[in-house]
Amino acid sequence: MQPSTPRIPLSVGYRSGRTGRIISLLVLGAILTVGCGCVGAFIGTGLNAAAGKNTSGSAVPALVALLSAGLVMLLIGLLVTSVVRAGAWLEGTRLTVVRLGSKTVDLRAARSVSLQASAVAHTGVSSDGSVVATGAVTRTPVLTVSTDTGTVKLGLRSKESLLIPPPEMYALAAALDTARCPGAAEAAGWLRAMAADPRTMLL
Repeated sequence: MQPSTPRIPLSVGYRSGRTGRIISLLVLGAILTVGCGCVGAFIGTGLNAAAGKNTSGSAVPALVALLSAGLVMLLIGLLVTSVVRAGAWLEGTRLTVVRLGSKTVDLRAARSVSLQASAVAHTGVSSDGSVVATGAVTRTPVLTVSTDTGTVKLGLRSKESLLIPPPEMYALAAALDTARCPGAAEAAGWLRAMAADPRTMLL
């Protein structure tokens, strides 16, 4: 019996504070659910009044309130799920990226590979309350792998904007060495360069 391929988790999700984020979302969801339910009931009552119906015997306000609250609960549920599930791992040459759903590609079967940096400008709040650019920019290397079964994009930073550690970059580079497609060798080289010195042009 052959030993199973070890799974290497990649640090692209929430490294810390996940529980706090979930609790904050649940509290916010409860407040918004009640608030939107009340607003929905008010709107439903207004619709009844505009139609000239008897508001005391109509189910419209209750239905609108339930619909509003349900939409908020659905949105909060999706946000909580994305926080809980966000992550990625490498299993041999198979790369899996999980958000709300999950996608898996075999790097050996890649048709094309690219590693590019996406820049995100940071903003702050000025003294008058307006949102202004701080001048700081975070560059996130994004690995894109395309196969016959689909395309997977993997940002090489955690949700706290921390680069994945060097051992994980070396593991990705080693897996990409098995690919024989355009861009694979260049991406593997960049991963090793970033692992050796994060102060590369991709950052």
